[in-house]
Amino acid sequence: MMLTVICPGLLGPLPYLPQPRPPLPTLNRLLGRALAQQVAMTSPEAAVLAACGCHPAAPTGALSLYGEAGDWDASGNWFHADPVHLRPDREQLLLFSGATIAPDAAEAAALVALFNQHFAADGLHLLAATPERWYLRTAQPVAVDSPPLAQVQGRALHPDMMTGADARRWQCLLNETQMLFFNSEVNRLRERQRRPLISGMWTWGGGQLPQSSAVALPQLIGDLPLLRGLARHAAGEHRPLAQWLAAAAPVANCLIYWDKAEKALQNHDVAAWATALVELDAALVAPERQLRAEDGQLALLDPELGRRFQVSRTALRRFWRRQDLFALMG
Repeated sequence: MMLTVICPGLLGPLPYLPQPRPPLPTLNRLLGRALAQQVAMTSPEAAVLAACGCHPAAPTGALSLYGEAGDWDASGNWFHADPVHLRPDREQLLLFSGATIAPDAAEAAALVALFNQHFAADGLHLLAATPERWYLRTAQPVAVDSPPLAQVQGRALHPDMMTGADARRWQCLLNETQMLFFNSEVNRLRERQRRPLISGMWTWGGGQLPQSSAVALPQLIGDLPLLRGLARHAAGEHRPLAQWLAAAAPVANCLIYWDKAEKALQNHDVAAWATALVELDAALVAPERQLRAEDGQLALLDPELGRRFQVSRTALRRFWRRQDLFALMG
């Protein structure tokens, strides 16, 4: 049994602790008896790539598009290009994204059409796989690196965030996009409705589909498009999270991406975060029982805080070791 659970947001950060604190007996037992490690992870996507035997800094734009529902052509050079809202805060700009910011389907279609018309001569093509997840194709590879969206969400933007030989030119393009969107009919209407403006896009993870490899992937479970893209590209097995939960099947070599806590934190919903962990606690009951019966490893990973908790069957016998998830949050 080899089970890796990637749960961004597992340890917060929270604006305040939920009251009453949710009961998490399985999580607390696993965390208390685990070997805790600090790991160098930059994003949930990097953690997924590393767990699948890929380089954690490999580009994810094309792979994620390949995993989206829909028959998209993922060949060529693709970036994530997620719609964002930029909010002035003194002398800096804070970046926000997610379900509370994202345009609806009609707004996304209008902004994408506006962008594609404006930049057609530059060899750029924007695509909205969903209203919240956009992708940008460039005619040629672009030498620019930006942090993943998870790293900049809710934070101040700085000029040195974008690096590479083409960073200056690319920043000019993003600034031009901001002006284009600011003057759009979509944003004029959103402003009248007192909704956050779609200020532009955050581009990251640019590159092409990697060459297919013979690396045996774990069974990939979760709703992150990157998981489906990896499985499809390498002929691996993928299941949506709800399907896996309903089947309640034993785990073997599995990677589970549990994003419910992360989504709750993006929406600043502490109650939903607590509910997400109660659901995770229940989902881990059967794998913990399985680990007690056979050799193997169970790992819980919060990539955004760089924390990894590794549990073996031997470690589970250390009944005297106890830990509380909220104590780990400091």
